[in-house]
Amino acid sequence: ALLESRVSLPQYPPTALDYKRYLKEHNERQFFLELVKDISNDLDLTSLSYKILIFVCLMVEADRSSLFLVEGAAAGKKSLVSKFFDVHAGTPLLPCCSTENSNEVQVPWGKGIIGYVAEHGETVNIPDAYQDRRFNDEIDKLTGYKTKSLLCMPIRNNDGEIIGVAQAINKTPGGAPFTDDDEKVMQMYLPFCGIAISNAQLF
Repeated sequence: ALLESRVSLPQYPPTALDYKRYLKEHNERQFFLELVKDISNDLDLTSLSYKILIFVCLMVEADRSSLFLVEGAAAGKKSLVSKFFDVHAGTPLLPCCSTENSNEVQVPWGKGIIGYVAEHGETVNIPDAYQDRRFNDEIDKLTGYKTKSLLCMPIRNNDGEIIGVAQAINKTPGGAPFTDDDEKVMQMYLPFCGIAISNAQLF
């Protein structure tokens, strides 16, 4: 199921991402505002989720990223579900409607680093994932990708409830550790993501 959940996505206009990369280098304030504006105007949950991940990669210079959303809260059986767990920073893509019914990656509540962050509401910043007992290497084994550094944070809605988890993987170059500044910029960005996700879930 993990391998089958990889999806084929159409090209995203390169100029949009090129412009954001330019802003990141020359005007960080405007760069941040552009990212927030872009996700705030998107009410399609699939498209929004993918944008959030691409922007996380840009902000903290991560090689890959993943986004897991909480499901089953109303029934009292929470789990974390993601259609996008393997987004590459250098792939300027956007999802299409054909991904809507793609197989999902599911993580049990409280299991692994993603489940831990969701359950405890804590930020986890690990320089070497394989040295942390919470890390589950199943996806690495299936994909052949080697996770080194990880930055994992909860996403909350307006009521402070955890509705998802964002994870940045392998800071470039070479899986260097994520910094305190990376944590700060994600902490500023994710509340806007929480608002956008909550709005998209209403539609």
